[in-house]
Amino acid sequence: MADLIETVKKIVQGVLNESSPCNVLFGTVTSANPLEITVEQKLKLTKEFLILTKNVVNYTTTATIEWNTNKVNQNVNHNHSISGNINVDSSISPNDNNAKITNKVTSALETEQYTKDLGHMHSIAGTKSITINNALKQNDKVILLQQAGGQKYIVLDKVYNS
Repeated sequence: MADLIETVKKIVQGVLNESSPCNVLFGTVTSANPLEITVEQKLKLTKEFLILTKNVVNYTTTATIEWNTNKVNQNVNHNHSISGNINVDSSISPNDNNAKITNKVTSALETEQYTKDLGHMHSIAGTKSITINNALKQNDKVILLQQAGGQKYIVLDKVYNS
């Protein structure tokens, strides 16, 4: 009886393996140009055998955006002004021993510092064309699907390690 159960298990496993529509494989990009992906250190796949998805190529698309930039504070406080006047009064007072010159200097100067906030922000809105840079690079790890019984491999995505 145990032999019969094992035989049935093997038959079922064989049917499942044969009916599998695809295999999931992991590979490493060994060359970006020309594209070559190595699977399990022995199978080298070139572009003729690969179907690339948008997840692994550069492409251009449109995006609608609406946002405000952050305000940047930029204070200007380096400008100074001076206002006022200087008066010089001189007088000569002769006497018997020597002449005496008296100078009287008076001033009334004021300084002022000017401060101006140049901080500002921008609103950005509209539909713009942007390029998504997803192209495969050397040493990228990728997830592939092998078509059942076929020679084509779909490169689904890059493996992301945080």
